[in-house]
Amino acid sequence: MVGDSVAAGGGRRRFLPAFVLQRWALWRLPRRGQVLYLVAIDVLAVAAAVLAALRFPPLAAMLTPFALLLGGMLVSAELARTVERHREDTLLGPGVDTPWLFAGVLVLRPGLAVALVVLAALHQWFRVRRRPVYRQVFGAAATALAALVAGAFLTATGVRPLGEVLDVRTVVLLTVSGVVFLAVNAALVTAADGPRRPSAALPGHAFDAAMTGFALPLAWAVEAAPALVPVLAGVTVVLHRGGLGRGRRDHVTLDPGTGVLTAASWRGAAEAELDRLGRHGPGQAVLLLDLDHFRQLNDRYGARVGDAVLRAVADTLRDEVRAADLVGRSGGEEFAVLLPGTGRFDALAIAERIRLRIASTLVALKASGDGPQFVGVTVSIGVAGCADRLLADALLAAETAVLRAKAAGRNRTICAEPAS
Repeated sequence: MVGDSVAAGGGRRRFLPAFVLQRWALWRLPRRGQVLYLVAIDVLAVAAAVLAALRFPPLAAMLTPFALLLGGMLVSAELARTVERHREDTLLGPGVDTPWLFAGVLVLRPGLAVALVVLAALHQWFRVRRRPVYRQVFGAAATALAALVAGAFLTATGVRPLGEVLDVRTVVLLTVSGVVFLAVNAALVTAADGPRRPSAALPGHAFDAAMTGFALPLAWAVEAAPALVPVLAGVTVVLHRGGLGRGRRDHVTLDPGTGVLTAASWRGAAEAELDRLGRHGPGQAVLLLDLDHFRQLNDRYGARVGDAVLRAVADTLRDEVRAADLVGRSGGEEFAVLLPGTGRFDALAIAERIRLRIASTLVALKASGDGPQFVGVTVSIGVAGCADRLLADALLAAETAVLRAKAAGRNRTICAEPAS
């Protein structure tokens, strides 16, 4: 949910909460102010949800609308799951869940509306895609706060979204509440990750607005015509797929084996991103990753295991970078990553975390005799700054750094020296 942070880290899971909190990737973010902000939003969301639930306790009559919204949301999310896994994050994180969540704001009391947000986040974590835990939590917190603020606006104005008379005033106030829902979430995300250029953010705003607007017929159907909810769930999926199909990345092609961009698509998308950032924007960096001894692994265990290793590496890359970062194939066992707004030294830290995470990733083998049951792989990474939007020069420098890493013994990260 929501955009991912500057750097994300993995780690082994432990069962004791104290150890989990100590190893949380949140504490390894380079900016202390960002850490404090993310924690503050999480705490504020929990406190606001508890206070709102106590002030406006859920009613038994609302359990049926809650169940209808939850069921419709889960069905539409499952149908759109393959698309959502590769969706570019808009400023409103939930994506296909958005109309169901805002419909919950319209027809449910705050406690149940927040519960719907939490369940949507859990579904994304277990069934769609896993981001660093602190980002998943922050995404849910930001959406919950947006829902609470929009609900407070409706309460303060005395609007009954599904009243008998839908006059002009009610329509205007419902529209404003949707804008409040979008604006609060966008503001919270922007404060965490920084602003986007208007040309890059506009498609996301349009997608969010369309998904939020569709909440009005959903809310009406839940209250007045429950039999229409399954029909609207199907319509939601169709609109979601159509909106993403016409988005600003409709020209790119995903590699069918790994789900990341193909080499040609990555190159085109990276060039376009650098053009959007401008010559005088924040620093950019490129990572090139080359799997160590991959051909020997492929020869020994077969193409099926080799493909599984590539998928595991691709999944790790998607988990460890932000949604705005571009991940793609650059060769048979090579991957490339563009890190917008990231300096060389931050990029080096991100690359090192990726290297350690990949080295700890294992792929299961079929049980056979006394042979190993799991296989892993290491990676050599080259890091280069991308000055003056010259992607070709950055790629060449990163490739040279990869060769140095290979010559130095593999399984290491080397940063190219800046051009003089």
